[in-house]
Amino acid sequence: MFTKILVPYDGSKYAEKALNSAVFLAKLIKGSEITIMTVIDEIITPPILFPTKVRHKTGENTTLPTYIRDLQKDMQYKMMDRLEEIKRKYQNSVRIKIFVTVGPAEVKIADYANRKNVDLIVMGSKGLKGISRLIVGSVSRTVSEKVKCTVMIVR
Repeated sequence: MFTKILVPYDGSKYAEKALNSAVFLAKLIKGSEITIMTVIDEIITPPILFPTKVRHKTGENTTLPTYIRDLQKDMQYKMMDRLEEIKRKYQNSVRIKIFVTVGPAEVKIADYANRKNVDLIVMGSKGLKGISRLIVGSVSRTVSEKVKCTVMIVR
């Protein structure tokens, strides 16, 4: 029934609870597999508002778009490392795949779930976005409205 389980993961306590719930379910459902997905917000900077040169972490001057691209790559590598740790933690009890991407979380999660024919999304009711969540609406709510599969929201 729920053999393809997607867990959007941002490191928040709600994402941790969702992951634990998904692992519990996957242990009960023979042949199931969890995909843990992290979506990193894309940073878009209007070039007119910022200086054309910034100091990179290497100490060299670089352009702002290059600096931001490198910053996002670093964030992706760090999240991939974190997801690898999680995967190792559960490797003896459930099958886990990991995936990191960049963009608007609700769009990327819904697109992935629909393209990969996910059976169940297990996600936290709140994430790390803070006050912006109140303005634009909850990611979990938006995802639940845009996917074809069942969505379990964990509090």
